[in-house]
Amino acid sequence: MADRATQIVNFYESTLASSLIGASGTGTTLSQAPTTDGSSAISATLGDEDTWYYLVVAPDTAGSREVIVVKASSGTTITNVGRDVEGRYTSTALPEHTSGTIVRMAVVAQHIDDQNDRVAGILTEGQAAIDAITASSATAMIDGATDGTAITVDVAADYALIYDATDSTAKKVYVSQVAPPVEVHPFIVMGA
Repeated sequence: MADRATQIVNFYESTLASSLIGASGTGTTLSQAPTTDGSSAISATLGDEDTWYYLVVAPDTAGSREVIVVKASSGTTITNVGRDVEGRYTSTALPEHTSGTIVRMAVVAQHIDDQNDRVAGILTEGQAAIDAITASSATAMIDGATDGTAITVDVAADYALIYDATDSTAKKVYVSQVAPPVEVHPFIVMGA
């Protein structure tokens, strides 16, 4: 699993300016850098997976097509490449790509896998946060809350934390969902 938001740009295609050969080939030079707007080159930073990007080397040649992940780059120089992202080749039989080989940025399965992993991680974190709200933590939150008597309540957008004694849970509700108190006016009816 890779919980990352890799970079992608539209219509990038270039060629290798130098070779990317064998298992030891983890860096090369591109003829043109991928850009966001035709002039601003994107770069990848080792250790920051959200800046990485995928390239397909030899995309139109089935026997040597290879998806790589660029982990470090500056302009046209890529210095840390994860080879064979798809696992098509053995580590000792990676394709050799020579200068002039086409390189293309395309949506690859790994983009979708990364995003699915990212969403799953967010959902898991969100559920953990919800699960962490117990009756005692809700009481602690209420007891530790600041005095809100001076604020203007926006009933359409503001939330209130409510402790539901029926099922011992804390609930976040819009202020507009809370019923105003009912006023009772006593009266006496006397008859003859």
